[in-house]
Amino acid sequence: MAIDRTAPIGVFDSGVGGLTVVRALMERLPLERIIYFGDTARVPYGIKSVPTIEHFTAQITDHLLGEGVKMLIVACNTMAAVASHVVKERAGDIPVLDVIEAGAQAAVAQTRSGAIGVIGTPTTINSNAYARRMHELNDSLRVFSQACPLFVPLVEEGWLDHPVTRLTAEEYLKPVLAEDVDSLVLGCTHYPLLKALLQSVAGPQVRLVDSAVTTAQAAAQWLAREGMANPARSLPDYRFRVTDIPLRFQTIGERFLGRSLGQIDKVDW
Repeated sequence: MAIDRTAPIGVFDSGVGGLTVVRALMERLPLERIIYFGDTARVPYGIKSVPTIEHFTAQITDHLLGEGVKMLIVACNTMAAVASHVVKERAGDIPVLDVIEAGAQAAVAQTRSGAIGVIGTPTTINSNAYARRMHELNDSLRVFSQACPLFVPLVEEGWLDHPVTRLTAEEYLKPVLAEDVDSLVLGCTHYPLLKALLQSVAGPQVRLVDSAVTTAQAAAQWLAREGMANPARSLPDYRFRVTDIPLRFQTIGERFLGRSLGQIDKVDW
């Protein structure tokens, strides 16, 4: 099946966090059209069963495929951890990238000591998806994972450099840093907004792996390798689809994106 080079990239998440991936894509691939889908009516996914997450993921995948996207990016760590196979099965010839694969590859490539830390939501950490993938790439690595459940609400509250957030980060990172890791994977799409604070807590000897940035790099590499970059030189269009528009969505979304969201369309299943 021939894929249209001018077609948009489809990016999706259970909520608003995946907008950090969209932001990285906009910076890395400024000519590419993007459709973002956030399942804001049913967030959070982390407390739901695997069959439910698979069902929701299939619905969103089918919706974006119906929009004629040329690439799918799973920007939700929970979806990537338990339902990426659903996306790949339904996508056919359309390439599928996800934040866990991109983050794991980047961490393995950059570590010098072989000791890597991973922070994420409890669901992502309990899935062991990052550690499992990194050990597949290099079975001699030592991976230390830490769930950080308070980071998401702190980010959505806008407390990005608040004393409470700093104290929380110091507590969460203490056991990971005690293992002398030289790389720290930000295994949640909310965490890039805490990058400056996390770097100051971790210290200059620890290199942060931002899965949003590494996913954008992986997308750019695939498009270049396959000759699928958008040949148009005009400014691309960005579309945002959600299943509910909560009162704070615009404010939080624009903080994540670093710019105005513009028009947001509500999808009714």
